[in-house]
Amino acid sequence: SRMAAQEERLVPSSQAKLDELFLHWLSLPDAQQFVLSLLLNVRKGKPIGNVGSGFTSPNAEDKTASKNLASPPPRSPTGRSPKHSPENNREGMWMDSKDGNLSKELGREGDLHRVPHQEDAIMQDKQHPAARKPDASLSLPRFYNPKQPSEEVLAGAKLETEEMTELLQSNPDGLNSETFVSFATKVCGFPSFLAPTLFEKLAGDEKKVSQAKCRFWWENSIKYKKPEARLFDLLRGQGVNYVTRDDWMKHLRFLLDTHPGLDFLKGTPEFQDRYLECVVERIFYVNNRAENDKMTQLDFIKSNLVKVLKYVDEEPDINKVLDYFSYEHFYVLYCKFWELDNDHDFLLDRDDLVKLSNYALTYRIVDRIFSGACKPLTSGTPEKLGYQDFIWLLLSEEDKHSETAIRYWFRGIDLDGDGYITPHEMEYFYKEQLHRMDCLAQEVVQFEDILCQMTDMVKPAREGFISMLDLKRCKQPGVFFNVLFNLTKFIQYDQKDPGQIFNERATPELTDWDRYAKIEYARLAMEEDQGEYVDEVEFGGGDDA
Repeated sequence: SRMAAQEERLVPSSQAKLDELFLHWLSLPDAQQFVLSLLLNVRKGKPIGNVGSGFTSPNAEDKTASKNLASPPPRSPTGRSPKHSPENNREGMWMDSKDGNLSKELGREGDLHRVPHQEDAIMQDKQHPAARKPDASLSLPRFYNPKQPSEEVLAGAKLETEEMTELLQSNPDGLNSETFVSFATKVCGFPSFLAPTLFEKLAGDEKKVSQAKCRFWWENSIKYKKPEARLFDLLRGQGVNYVTRDDWMKHLRFLLDTHPGLDFLKGTPEFQDRYLECVVERIFYVNNRAENDKMTQLDFIKSNLVKVLKYVDEEPDINKVLDYFSYEHFYVLYCKFWELDNDHDFLLDRDDLVKLSNYALTYRIVDRIFSGACKPLTSGTPEKLGYQDFIWLLLSEEDKHSETAIRYWFRGIDLDGDGYITPHEMEYFYKEQLHRMDCLAQEVVQFEDILCQMTDMVKPAREGFISMLDLKRCKQPGVFFNVLFNLTKFIQYDQKDPGQIFNERATPELTDWDRYAKIEYARLAMEEDQGEYVDEVEFGGGDDA
């Protein structure tokens, strides 16, 4: 058994030595020429015979060749063939691997001279494998070239070029602002409400865009670009490689003038601005992963913006577009902000924010929000939350499963900013939850038990240190955060609220935010209807009196 173990240890080293010797042999010029000649013969359909002697030493090869090969050596440019030239190595192709002699078929001098005739016979035989043409299905695929358009892009560009040619032929004098919409939508693939942006870009001060300018811009700017890259180039400012909030606000304003689902806002410019601010903020919330207020082309590529913008253009009911553009979602965000803003200065302080969802958030997490730990505040006023800040807060609060929400709350819990949430930091926030449980006469769950449950749920890669990646991999990051700073949702989860479970199972296609916005909009609409009814009753009673 000891000897067997030694043999097992020797096998890997022996294999490594063989590999080393083979690689050394393969690096020799003679060996390379030998392999090349084999490949050339295979390509020409010639038989290669036995190749055993091709692996003999150069000296053995020379002796065997001089002893058995009667034909003269091949010519060389200098009149004398090198000792180990490719032509000399051809001898080894016909050597027998056992005794180093020529194979029986070519053992006599006369047989060597008949080889060309045998090759001709083989090539004339259609059934012989060497005479068959290679199967096209077995050909190697073309190597990927990132600079070369894919077949899908080429096919799309061909159809778009045909569409452009037909459109320009029917408008020989150029395209005005109305006919240009077809160029923007059918040829370039943009939504119709972005056609004015492209028209201004190409027309300048002119009233029409000429055929030459359309063709030149098409060929040189977007012909072989993917839809995401086209959209990015259209929206970004000149000379910069990113898209800002102002860019979005400028170009989406045309949507307010053309979409039938937003006609009712035309009489209220203030709400038009608030709606657009909400849409743009939601776009940045989801897609600006660096959170630096600059959307890059990579952000566009990874987003669903092209698909959503096309859906907005085709769907007359704006509320069906749940991503970014739903007016009902905007209504919920704006009304929740307005309810908390008692003095209506469009700013929230700590006393305002703690009232959110019936005092659901703890004071300690509210302090972290106002410190800018979760996200730097944009209101411009110290210790105040603006409308944009509140959008990020409410979206993160009601859907803690999104990547942005995980980043938002992780920074809030990570007190020392070292990139990990430790038991000490968890306990700091949970202490206030314990106090609330005691005040509300709820069953108190001790921190030690919570720590064990959260560790089992998150399964951190490093024990005692929960990273952001750990929470992204976790299936229930919302539970983790709610345990630490939202007692209402913690209790709902702990008691397995049947209404919540039914709602989630009935609408699996919706996000937590979608469900919340749907319920909250129904509540707000009912309250508004009741308020109008009370006003009508009071007004009617006054008339009767």
